[in-house]
Amino acid sequence: MTEMSKAKKEHELKPWLKVGSFADLMKHEKEILAYIERIPNGGQLFLIHPFLLLKDIGVELSNRAEQEIMEHEPYLTGLSTTPYYALKNSKEKQHVRFHLHGLFERREKS
Repeated sequence: MTEMSKAKKEHELKPWLKVGSFADLMKHEKEILAYIERIPNGGQLFLIHPFLLLKDIGVELSNRAEQEIMEHEPYLTGLSTTPYYALKNSKEKQHVRFHLHGLFERREKS
């Protein structure tokens, strides 16, 4: 079993990061981005459904954190799980790779 699959199995059983708020998520942005970068199609999966990807990599979001993300990024309310699982389960090599430089845009509250 590879290191990545060991880590993946471990995260499925126990989250490595519990996030209580949007601010808390952003404090851990660099380490989350590093983990996403190591996953096949990680950038694409994050763009398709960030909540599923965060869960899959072992980041547990509180209800408050999810609400704050939805307030911050309202377009996330209508996400479909179908394209996420289609890409996640695909064995085809993707010709485009996305490199994330941040999880969500930082904005000042008005």
